[in-house]
Amino acid sequence: MTEIELAKTLSSNIKKYRGKMTQEALAEKANVSFQLINGIEGCRKWVSKKTLSRIAAALGVEVYQLFIQQDTTPVFIEETPENEKIRTQITEEVLDEVERSVKKTLEKIRKNTI
Repeated sequence: MTEIELAKTLSSNIKKYRGKMTQEALAEKANVSFQLINGIEGCRKWVSKKTLSRIAAALGVEVYQLFIQQDTTPVFIEETPENEKIRTQITEEVLDEVERSVKKTLEKIRKNTI
């Protein structure tokens, strides 16, 4: 998945999971600015791990669900202690990968603006 596809998937899923909730309501619930939610949904801004976790919690979903493309079959995971441990590990891995991708993109931007 390219960085653009990742941003589009995140944007699409935030819109999907917030349903009829407004961007303002989501921002308030996640304790972030409306402009940030608007920027993420418009694929103009990216988020930190902390903010991504806040948004997922405000939407009542796991972080990894925000990165599942819409055209795929929904994933349902049985609630067991082992699966909780795996979910936590996957969430951390996704967040780490997102963070690496963002850092790489920022490095490219900095090199091109100097």
